[in-house]
Amino acid sequence: MTNTMPPIAAIRFGGGVAVDALLAEAAFRLQANGIVVEGFVQLERDLSENCCAAMHLEGIRDGSVWLISQDLGKGSSGCRLDPQALAELCGPLLRRVQEKPDLLILNRFGKGEMLGGGFRAAIEAAFILGIPVLVAVRDEYAEAWQAFTDGCHVELEPRSAAIDAWLCEHVHRREARDAA
Repeated sequence: MTNTMPPIAAIRFGGGVAVDALLAEAAFRLQANGIVVEGFVQLERDLSENCCAAMHLEGIRDGSVWLISQDLGKGSSGCRLDPQALAELCGPLLRRVQEKPDLLILNRFGKGEMLGGGFRAAIEAAFILGIPVLVAVRDEYAEAWQAFTDGCHVELEPRSAAIDAWLCEHVHRREARDAA
């Protein structure tokens, strides 16, 4: 079978799209079928007193939860992403990518990645190793994503059916991939 779509897919989304739930459902469904999935999905938890929910990442393989936002206080309009927290997750993720999982899922290609940090190195490493990558990209970062991938990606609609079609085309168990 010849792949017709690139092994890097972005779920492009704007406000009101439950992209985090779509990524989590895909990841956990694949794992239940014996597919080795690495990466992170995003969780938001209400801090009640503060204006915004805290951002957490959940490790897909082990369920560990990491806080990646910083409390900037009421009335703050700055980016609440904690770049240091994200950087601390990327090193261990890079080591796990070297183990060649069947798929890498990342919660976002966002500001950190646009500026050369975040999970950008993990996406690059997965691409070099031939590991399919699925990532969510907000509309505001679509141009940076396009430049980063040099157009070597496919954009998926934020629907389970579109995601599943891409996954069926590109994600195969490591044993099957290594035997080919």
